[in-house]
Amino acid sequence: MDYILEAKNLKKTFSLEAGFFAKADQQVYAVNDVSFGIERGKTYGLVGESGCGKTTTARLLVRMYKANSGEILFREKKDGKIADTATNIINLSSAGLKNYREKVKYVFQDPSRSLNPRMSVFHILTNAYRYSKSWPGKTAARQKAAELLEEVGLDPSDLDRRPAEFSGGQRQRISIARGLIMEPDVLICDEVVSALDVSVQGQILNLLHDIKEARGLSFLFIAHDLRVSCYFCDTIGVMYSGMLMEEAPARDLYKTAVHPYTKLLFAGSQGSGEQSKGEVKTMLQSVSGCPFAHRCPNATEKCRAQIPEWKEIEAGHKVRCHIV
Repeated sequence: MDYILEAKNLKKTFSLEAGFFAKADQQVYAVNDVSFGIERGKTYGLVGESGCGKTTTARLLVRMYKANSGEILFREKKDGKIADTATNIINLSSAGLKNYREKVKYVFQDPSRSLNPRMSVFHILTNAYRYSKSWPGKTAARQKAAELLEEVGLDPSDLDRRPAEFSGGQRQRISIARGLIMEPDVLICDEVVSALDVSVQGQILNLLHDIKEARGLSFLFIAHDLRVSCYFCDTIGVMYSGMLMEEAPARDLYKTAVHPYTKLLFAGSQGSGEQSKGEVKTMLQSVSGCPFAHRCPNATEKCRAQIPEWKEIEAGHKVRCHIV
């Protein structure tokens, strides 16, 4: 596989030291042995309910959080050639990390919080760009910012306006333009349509699809809606309690899904109400069995006692389940 960005056996815990009655040395096990790869020019979707570890995983990939263990491998492309060896960004220096973050950009869920309300759109787009090696000067940067606004469906005259003057969908377009200005190789989209009206969601998804085709970008697309993800993604990984439960081509997942949790998510997206049966548990101890066992109608004692193997059941289709 030609992976541009690959996660291998990522693990992340957070210390639960909050409040007067907090227990000493208690940990939240947020990401538990997660491995997947984003193919060059393709979209990988991470799907699951709130609290399952999707955003934590994405933030590990850009080192907003530092992983406890595992590898994050990036295969850079320069002058049309892919590097012979991958760079493990876990070990990058601050200078190396700065260069990496110019190639892998993050678009946040809530543009009203991620866009500085005191800045003009021009300064929002170019604030980080001006400190990069590729900074072309203010005049050329303004021209590039104007072209980007047109690419995302806004007007060049919007450069001197402020975020409060735009709708939620328009602010998300500004966030996407900010992510594109350094011409990255990978765009991480963290729930970028979840806070928008359904009609606006479609517009943003179509915009991202057009950008992907025009620029040859690779995407990590995080969502809780399987229907949206199946429309936009090439491959989907279904996540629960910090672990990948199933991974398959997006176009087939609705009919080939075998894990009980994936089936539950599809049932929920169709409005059957099954998604309300239980919720994601906060993992306060190391996983000793299948994390979904407490909600699974088919769970056995083996499920509760032993972590299922991450196995491939057919080409491109992996699952973590004792019963399958």
